[in-house]
Amino acid sequence: MTAQILPPCGGIRRENIAFVLVNPKNPGNVGGVARAIKNMGFKDLRMVNPRPVNWLDAIHMACGAEDLLEEARIETSLADTLADIQWVVGTTARRRRYQKSISSPQEIAQAAVSISRENKIAFLFGSEKYGLTTEEMSFCHQAVTIPTQEGFCSLNLSQAVLVIAWELFRIREDLFPHQPPQPRLACQGELQALFVHLEQVLKEIEFIAQENTRHMVLLLKEMIYQKALTSKEVTILRGILHQVQRLANPTVSTRRGN
Repeated sequence: MTAQILPPCGGIRRENIAFVLVNPKNPGNVGGVARAIKNMGFKDLRMVNPRPVNWLDAIHMACGAEDLLEEARIETSLADTLADIQWVVGTTARRRRYQKSISSPQEIAQAAVSISRENKIAFLFGSEKYGLTTEEMSFCHQAVTIPTQEGFCSLNLSQAVLVIAWELFRIREDLFPHQPPQPRLACQGELQALFVHLEQVLKEIEFIAQENTRHMVLLLKEMIYQKALTSKEVTILRGILHQVQRLANPTVSTRRGN
């Protein structure tokens, strides 16, 4: 099928958009995702712990997007995959205990216009069978749900990617002229270091019990992600944590920058 070719327009900075597949199982889906994002002018494909891929099946489904498969970044850790990313959006079809604000694909695309000017954005897609886990969703600033018929929300992985990519492709900056530019946000590497440091300090001052650590950390991560911190704000918070450590343990020195 030949699609209508649309001229590029001012909107998303496509070079700042990454599509991340977490634990993909089907090589045909991987190829279909590469084809979908290339259709919409995107190039950054990343995978976390993919099942050993039958590249012939993936290439067959890529249909001209083989270069994206060859250049795809493959990691064993989601944290490593997102280290250079400032804003993360997770796709989900169900309600969560640690509920993030849920947006439609169109709403996410509108927000991404101004954020992508100065920041890299990643869209996370979970495994075909289970989607994203609670731990994987805890890396996200926001969540997006693709509206479907009630009672049947199952979408093929490449279909879901195409819906998001199409919304990003078609959005026009001139339709939202009053959006203020978003500042450069802290990258995931900085945020993950903050979370590790925060958990360490809360344990040292006995604010959280060992058996309650996971629940408390997930809640605190959710609170912090809602604020979309800048690098300067992360540095300030870590400075406060270092001072708390010094006061709580006057005989133990702490080093900044860890």
